[in-house]
Amino acid sequence: MAQRQIVRRVVVGPGEGREAAPQDARAERRSVRRRLEDAAFADAFERAPEVLLVLALAQMVSAVWLGALQQRGAVLLCAMLALAGLVPCALGHRALRQARAAGAPREQLQRLRRRWQCRMALALLTPALTLAADLLSAGRVELEAVVVLVLVSLYVAAVWAAWPLLGSMAAVGAAACALVCVGLGELRLALSLAAAAMLALWLRHQVAAVWLRAMRARLGADDLSASLARERDAALRAQADAHRFVATASHDLRQPMHALGLFVSSLERRVQGTPEASIVRNMTRSIEALDQSFGAMLDISRLEAGSMEVNLQHFALRDVFRRLHLHFAGLAETAGLGLRFSPGGKSVRSDPQLLERVLGNLVQNALRHTREGGVVVVARSTRTHTNIEVWDTGSGIAPEELPRIFDEFYQVREGARRRQRGLGLGLAIVRRLVRLMGHTLTVASCPGRGTMFRIGIATGALDEMERATAAADTVPMPLFEARSILVIDDDEAIREGLTAVLSEWGYEVMTAAGIGEALALAGEAGGAIDLILSDLHLADGEDGLDAIDSVRRRCALPVPALVITGDTTADEMRRVEQAGLVLLFKPLQPRRLMAALRQMSAQT
Repeated sequence: MAQRQIVRRVVVGPGEGREAAPQDARAERRSVRRRLEDAAFADAFERAPEVLLVLALAQMVSAVWLGALQQRGAVLLCAMLALAGLVPCALGHRALRQARAAGAPREQLQRLRRRWQCRMALALLTPALTLAADLLSAGRVELEAVVVLVLVSLYVAAVWAAWPLLGSMAAVGAAACALVCVGLGELRLALSLAAAAMLALWLRHQVAAVWLRAMRARLGADDLSASLARERDAALRAQADAHRFVATASHDLRQPMHALGLFVSSLERRVQGTPEASIVRNMTRSIEALDQSFGAMLDISRLEAGSMEVNLQHFALRDVFRRLHLHFAGLAETAGLGLRFSPGGKSVRSDPQLLERVLGNLVQNALRHTREGGVVVVARSTRTHTNIEVWDTGSGIAPEELPRIFDEFYQVREGARRRQRGLGLGLAIVRRLVRLMGHTLTVASCPGRGTMFRIGIATGALDEMERATAAADTVPMPLFEARSILVIDDDEAIREGLTAVLSEWGYEVMTAAGIGEALALAGEAGGAIDLILSDLHLADGEDGLDAIDSVRRRCALPVPALVITGDTTADEMRRVEQAGLVLLFKPLQPRRLMAALRQMSAQT
């Protein structure tokens, strides 16, 4: 006895753990076995609902034969009874043998055995009723006892097999009771009623099966839809996280690159005429290439995330062309190329920020791949549209490569266009932005002579602009006298770099890290500040636009201001534009800063 042990298992729920007695374990096993039997029977009639119809038809045939057959009919009915039991027994045995050969698990074999036991019990029940009628007609008590025992055994076997349609089993049981209690006179009517009940239940089973399949399909569709929705939300979250990561990384990397560009520019002026000058020039080109790559990656990530919003409005092309000339004039001058913009007094309906970015990419691409001559950007009108064309005198593109130039990461293999290689994203971004705004884009090229890109845009509602604006085709770049400039940036390296560059250009530079320092410097200078150059996002949540407004109020003058930022989101760009300020992006090349300052000096 000491060696006997009672096996107990611990069931841990939300509350305290408790021990389950062996009786509970046995009850659970019985419950599992019962559910297994229910599933087996349901599976049997889910796959073969015709069995109910066969039983009903058999009862109808038995009721018809009952009045015509005499004692000799018992032999035939016994044969039918044997056949009815033999067929499902043989089929079940074959199914079990095939399942064992296939290595089916024990639970599956149990379900299969229960399924065929159920079918055999029901198959035997209907012929047994008719045979019982003939046996009872003999008037022998022992035969009546055998008949009642057989009927009750078959009924119990069917119920034990857990047939879910207990109503039809009750109908069969009622027929058996009528056979014993009512007698042969009412037996025919009882069997007919039982057959009708069986047929009605078969029809109900068919309707229920159709409804069940529909519900399963609907639940399956709902589950699939919910799963797809969860996967879509997860993909959108991952895409948004990737976009935020790229945007944050781009912004954070632009800060040191901006400072590096300023220091390299200051160093370049100091090493002119020395052997180290070529090294510094290569450093400058590398910084420019990094700037372009970061800008392209950020644009692609925003386009992939769908975070670029289109703000269509009517505006004159003059201001867009002027900003583009301001941005690229220094680059064209350094490369010894001509650069001309001709808005022709045209206006369009588009997004000014996105259109400027598209044209900027096209102009940059044209300048990069043009060795001599220049680039012309011109606006021409048709009946319903305004076409903006970017012409260059570069090496051109071969006809077989034109269909692929807008593919991502594709780069033309022409020798002249291999001089400066980027990521191959510039024209891909152009095509995506043009489609986003609903414009058209075409290209024509002649190898050895140049390339033309044309953007078709809906004409704006400002066609009656004064033709005098055409005189602003080329932005003047006058020289300027030394002026005082206030630099507001929370990055110390950028403040030092800007101080070095601006001092070499003849500016008197004051630097501040935030609004408080800027106001103090403005007070010390007595309001004598000619230009303000501020970062957009300062430390401790301070805003560059607020800093500029505060300094202007302290000076009691609308001091010209320029904003520099690494944030390229459309909302921030619109906010600066609405404030009427010039916006430049980090990393900012010194020649672009010089062009912007010259333009501001010319306006003051």
